[in-house]
Amino acid sequence: MNIKSDELQRQKFFNNALFVLIFLLLCRIIASYFIPLNDSTEARYGEIARKMLETGDWVTLQHDYGVPFWAKPPLSVWLSAFSMKLFGVNEFAARLPGLLLSIGVLWLIWDLAKKHSGSVVATVSTLVLAGTLDFFLDAGAVMTDPSLVFCTTLATVSFWHAVVNQNKIWSYVFFIALGLGLLAKGPIAIVLVGIPVFFWVLLRNEWVNLWKRLPWIKGTLLLLAIALPWYILAEIRTPGFLNYFIIGEHFNRFLTPGWTGDKYGMAHDEPKGMIWLYAIAGVFPWSVLGGKWLFKNGKTLPSFFRDDDGWMSYLFICMVGPLVFFTFASNIIYPYVFPSLPAFALFFTEIWNRSNHSLEKSKWILQLSLICGLFFLVATVVFEVKPEIVAKTQKPIVTAWLKQHPAPGSNLVYWDFFTWFSAQFYSSGKVIATRDITYLCKLFSNNLDNYLVINALNVGQIPTELFSKFTPVATIHYKENKVFLMHSPVLSC
Repeated sequence: MNIKSDELQRQKFFNNALFVLIFLLLCRIIASYFIPLNDSTEARYGEIARKMLETGDWVTLQHDYGVPFWAKPPLSVWLSAFSMKLFGVNEFAARLPGLLLSIGVLWLIWDLAKKHSGSVVATVSTLVLAGTLDFFLDAGAVMTDPSLVFCTTLATVSFWHAVVNQNKIWSYVFFIALGLGLLAKGPIAIVLVGIPVFFWVLLRNEWVNLWKRLPWIKGTLLLLAIALPWYILAEIRTPGFLNYFIIGEHFNRFLTPGWTGDKYGMAHDEPKGMIWLYAIAGVFPWSVLGGKWLFKNGKTLPSFFRDDDGWMSYLFICMVGPLVFFTFASNIIYPYVFPSLPAFALFFTEIWNRSNHSLEKSKWILQLSLICGLFFLVATVVFEVKPEIVAKTQKPIVTAWLKQHPAPGSNLVYWDFFTWFSAQFYSSGKVIATRDITYLCKLFSNNLDNYLVINALNVGQIPTELFSKFTPVATIHYKENKVFLMHSPVLSC
């Protein structure tokens, strides 16, 4: 009778877990569809992908037309551009590859945990990861990070299957993952995988198995065959790329506080060790429970590492390796936590399971997994109902402009020093920015209907006699500020 009751309870847990995962997926899809691309990160990479699709140049990423973007390799941009080719130029199509890659990460840890620890641990690990704040944020984002996390997770999972489970196919997948990682983020992908692999092998004295169970020569050739052609082509197309990307982005960015060589933004100068605070916040809500458990049971933690195959030590090193690496860097941002998240989910679940908690009966797992999904639903509603509170996007302005049915060749000019990436994305690259009156008059002397976008605070910068010729079309509110969309007649000034 008890066996039957336990089986029913177990099945109920799996059904509820499936419901939660579907709910989280729907929440992320809804958010990806309705929340516009915001400046600067998502809009930047979305616009780079749109330009790639428009120009047909699949080698050189473009920061602006004819201006190469040397800061990142192309994998995530390729995927977004291809998605937009299939589904049209919109925010959901740009985000779809990131969502699919994140689902792939969930499957990888589920499959790994199921083979090692059973279906309950696998299911809970998947719930924990899917319900983690940073992972939910990353899933479906137009950034390089979903591609990087997929590649590093694929590499660390395949390493375990190859070296511990002695699976020959996975031994080649390990090198495929590293090759893709070079295209996703660059050499840092190999570093983020190499750190946990090296220290785990060192700890376990697995050097012989490391050499025997990985096809180093064929695997390295496979890795180079995947990544090297693009790097060569990129340098040929725009000489100087390799120097900036390898030296600048991989050394100066992390070793030089406030690095001034950044061509595409501003270097960050955070206190050393800030990555750990990012990590604590990023694994919410599990950081609260983890902190509570450590306070009560921290002394027992070493006992959990006493296993025959080194499973717990591998998860732990994969979890903390990237964090330790970035501990000594000042130029960091919160996405640097992302590669640690899959291992965190597995490690967190294993600790809880080995603490004699009944995972099937732990309703808190299901309930807490819902938090991020509910939060994003609320955020989506706010973006729709009160976008001026949270939005950092030019979509409302461009939408108001498109409603005027502008004639082909007419100009949408921002009175600004630069063009917003979101404005470029939603206008299909038709935005021009200037703070020069003479150039403005030249743009508006084309015998077409033209439009000016100007912040209310900057109206006084345009001569009154000139500004009086403009007709207000729309007013867009941004927090405590407002922006005007103005229609312009043909100007001669």
